[in-house]
Amino acid sequence: MERENTDREYEKELQGLREQILLMGGRIEEMLNNSVRALVEKDSALAHRMIEYDSEIDAMELAIDAHCLQVLSQKCPTVPDVRFVTVALKIVTDLERIGDLGVNICERAIELNSQPLLKPYIDVPKMAEIDQDMIRDALDAFVSGNAEMARAVLERDHLVKAHYGQVFRELLTYMMEDPGAVSRGVKIQSVAKYLERIGDHATNLAELVFFMICGKDIRHSGVLTERRTRPHGVLFLCAQNSARSQMAEAWARSLFPTGVRIWSAGSRPAAEMDPRVEQVMKEVGVDCLKQKPKAICEVPLGDVDTIITLCEEHDCPVVPGEVRKQYWELPDPRQVGDGEQALEAFRFVRDELRSRIERLMERWSSSQH
Repeated sequence: MERENTDREYEKELQGLREQILLMGGRIEEMLNNSVRALVEKDSALAHRMIEYDSEIDAMELAIDAHCLQVLSQKCPTVPDVRFVTVALKIVTDLERIGDLGVNICERAIELNSQPLLKPYIDVPKMAEIDQDMIRDALDAFVSGNAEMARAVLERDHLVKAHYGQVFRELLTYMMEDPGAVSRGVKIQSVAKYLERIGDHATNLAELVFFMICGKDIRHSGVLTERRTRPHGVLFLCAQNSARSQMAEAWARSLFPTGVRIWSAGSRPAAEMDPRVEQVMKEVGVDCLKQKPKAICEVPLGDVDTIITLCEEHDCPVVPGEVRKQYWELPDPRQVGDGEQALEAFRFVRDELRSRIERLMERWSSSQH
């Protein structure tokens, strides 16, 4: 009888943990929905409430962590139960980070709401809706033990990324045509990037749930189709090699693992690097003082196996041979002009380059597993 009572109490603990995680997930969905609504409807008061709401999310994370440790302290938990609790600990971390990104959206909404509307918000609400569906389905799969539902969540992440690409392309057009739109464009792009990151966290949730149910770790391999080994020589190309490619080179030298050689070059290299490159890279702690524009002939092309082009392809040098080639569509920040708006354009390109380089590194890392 005592053993039976203990088992019932233990199962009650596990059920309580499930309910806590579902409650936290519901709060996260509500926060995400309201954060985007605060932007679309220009409701700054709602944005401020959601920022304050984040403290409740943090408190829920701490309570669930404590509950997980309490369950693990029980005598002789089974292997499935250990896996369940371990996954629960990781799930709440992803949920809390989604909450933090909701706060970031609210902060940008407050800034944008005081300015004229740059463009109608079309893709941003769609991204938020897909994110919410992914989070909800991942948590439903967690509670019901439905592995196929978890896997289906993974297959929707590309939709979020497709909408992000659309937002990015449209904002490029607005900012290149109107330098006065740069500040608003950068903020809207940040919102889209936050939503894209939320999609990544929702994907993490689904991968964790699949592991809990099946005991198989599909992180970095579940739905990835591009599997490449890490390159040994990367060349960033831009016609004048004075701004975009210089920032890319500086980021790559800072972020790439030891052993990867990095260059940037151009077909018509400028006399010197744009001084604003040094200024905005210094803001994020990256030193590029020793860099200078180079001609393509100054690069040992035999050591290059990956080329990333950063300007109009017809305006960049053609490098022969069997190399991997990518084209990153990024605006030329030098075209914006001078002053603070120009610096915002440089910062926009700087931050986007870091994001793309980090994502490239993630793909390289996944190919090693």
